[in-house]
Amino acid sequence: MPDHVSAPLVAAKDELEAINIENAQMRAPMAPFCVNLTLPYLSHEVHPLGTMSIPFGLPPLQENFLAGGLYDADAPQMKLKSVSFSWDQRSEPAAIASQFWTESGTPNTGKYGYSSEQGKLTFDDIFKMDIHLSIHNKDQAYLGNAYPYKMQRELWSITLPASHFSDGSLRTNPFIQGDLDIAVDPHKTFVFTVSCPGLHDTAGRFLVIPSIEISLKFVCELMARDSGETDVQNVPQRGGSGNNKWGAKTAPSVTVTTPTAGTAIEADASDGVEYNVTAIDDQFMDKLEGGYNRYGDVPPTETIKDDAAYEVIAVPIFQNSANGGITAYPTFSATWPYIGDAASPTAGRGLFDRRIVPIHHSYTIHHAILAWNWTNYDLLGWDGTGDRPMAGAGSPTATQQRAYHVCPSNDVGLKVGVGIGTGMAGDDFGYDEIASLALTDPNNTAAGNTYTDGWGNGTTLIDRISTSSYPPAALVSDGGGGVTAKPKWNWELHSIPLVPGGPSGTGAGYYTQGKPVFVGPGWTTTQDRSDLDGSTPITKGAEQWIEVRALLYPTDAGVALSDAEYSWDPLKTLGEYASILVGYGGCYVYLICKKTLTR
Repeated sequence: MPDHVSAPLVAAKDELEAINIENAQMRAPMAPFCVNLTLPYLSHEVHPLGTMSIPFGLPPLQENFLAGGLYDADAPQMKLKSVSFSWDQRSEPAAIASQFWTESGTPNTGKYGYSSEQGKLTFDDIFKMDIHLSIHNKDQAYLGNAYPYKMQRELWSITLPASHFSDGSLRTNPFIQGDLDIAVDPHKTFVFTVSCPGLHDTAGRFLVIPSIEISLKFVCELMARDSGETDVQNVPQRGGSGNNKWGAKTAPSVTVTTPTAGTAIEADASDGVEYNVTAIDDQFMDKLEGGYNRYGDVPPTETIKDDAAYEVIAVPIFQNSANGGITAYPTFSATWPYIGDAASPTAGRGLFDRRIVPIHHSYTIHHAILAWNWTNYDLLGWDGTGDRPMAGAGSPTATQQRAYHVCPSNDVGLKVGVGIGTGMAGDDFGYDEIASLALTDPNNTAAGNTYTDGWGNGTTLIDRISTSSYPPAALVSDGGGGVTAKPKWNWELHSIPLVPGGPSGTGAGYYTQGKPVFVGPGWTTTQDRSDLDGSTPITKGAEQWIEVRALLYPTDAGVALSDAEYSWDPLKTLGEYASILVGYGGCYVYLICKKTLTR
C-alpha cells in the first residue's frame, strides 16, 4: 500500500526537519573524554611512604545540576572505559635513584636532598618497583559527608609487579587496561592513588618514579550543545546559519509528497517512490550536520540534536617544586621559581603560578574546581629521627625542617583566577576573566574555635578528602588557651564561581555562579559574541588560550609569607614552624566543560 512507502519517509523527513537525530539513533551514541593527571616525581618522603593520591570531580553540567544533590533523570550517563599509567624509565629495565639516596660511600650523599647518585639507573633495585594503582570514590562534604572524610568505595585497582618493568626486551610501560565499563556517579568525588612502598629503603637506597602520567578515559552520552544569548556567555551571535542565532540550529527543508488515494504507483513524479526516497537520501549523502568548526562557526543547516559531550581540562598548579611541596621557611619557599618581592607592601608579594592552555577548538565551560593539596611529607627526606639534614649555626631548626601541619595563620590568602586571552601573533591583545576565587585563613584558627574548617570556612567547599591514615596536623584551640594538634585532611575541593552574565541571571552549580562560558577561536563571521560578565568581551571572539593563575600571599601588608603571624602565638611566625603552604605534588584546577563535534 502507498503508506508502506510514504509513511517511513515522512517520519524521516519530520526527524530531519525537527533537528531530532538523537544519540540513540547514532552508531556511536557516546563520546570519549579523558582526565589527564601528572605527577613530576614520586619519592619516599611523602606520607604514607611512596604513596600519592589525587582527587577530582565529574559534576553534572549546568542544565543537569539540581540543588541538594538530586539526580536529573535526563542527565547523560558516564562510564570509566580505560586507565593508562606510565613513568620515565628511560627505556631500561632499571629503577631510578632519588635525590635522597644515602647508601653511597660518600659521606654527604643525599644531604639536603641533592645526592651525587640522584637520577642514576639502578638495575639491582628494579625488583622493588611493585606499583599499586587504584580509584576510589566518596560522598562529598557538600552533600553531608562528615569528618574524617575518608575514601569509601574502591571502583578499580591493580598491582603492577616489578616484572612489568624489569624485562630486558618487553616492558609494560605505559600500562593500559581497557574495556572496564565502570559506571560513575557525578555526585561523588573520585580519587586516583599510586603507591610504591619500595621507594623507601632502610639501607638508604631510596628510589624515585619520575614523570608520572595518568590518563583516565571515560565515555559520556552525547547531548545537545549550549545555545542562547541569555543562556551562554560569549557565544557567537551569528554563523553559517544566519544572524542572531547564538548557537541555535537551523533545520533543512525536506519535501516528501504522499500520493493521494487511487494514484498510480510511480517513480520520478513529485509523489513518486524514487523521487521521495531520493529526497531523504540526499540528506545522508550531504552528511548529517552538527557541531562547530574550529572557528566556532556552524553549518547552514543541521539535523543532529545531540552533538556535544563532556570534557575535563585538568590544569596542574604549584607542581614540581624542589622539595615536593612548599613550606613557609624562606630557605625552602624561596626555591619556588615564581615569587614576588617579600619586602614590598604591594600585591606583588607571595608565591605565583600560571598555566597556559592553548584553545584549538570550542568549549563551553560549566564549572571550575580548585583541588587544594595539604598532603604532608618529610622535608629533605628527614623523618624526624637522627641528625637533621641541615645542621650548624644559622641553619633551620628541627621544626622548620619538617612539613607536617597546615599553616596555622589567619594571615594567609589565596587567589585563583581563570581567564581567556588573545594576542599571540596578532595586532590586538586582551584578557577576560571568566572565573575567580579568593580565600583566606587556611586553617580557620580564630580564637575560640575548637575545630578547624579550612579555606573559606565552607563558603565555597565541595569536598574534603583524607587519602590516608596520616593526614597533616591542624593546630586548634584546646579550650584552655593552649594548642593541640588534631588530624586534618589531605585535600580540599572548592568551587571557583564563573563570572555572572548580566541579564541572563545566575547559572546552576554548587554555589552562586554565572551561566556557562563559550571559549573558542573565531573568525569574521563569529567575532561578535554575547555578553561576558555583563559587558562586551575584551577578546572580541578571538580567544587563543585559557590561562589559570594562582597567588598564595600574606594578607598583612609589608610582610612575607614566612613572616605571617602564627595564629596561636603572636610572637611567632609561620617560618618558625613546620608549616605546609602547598602539599606534596602540588594542586589542580579542573575545568568542567562541554565540547562539540568538530570539523
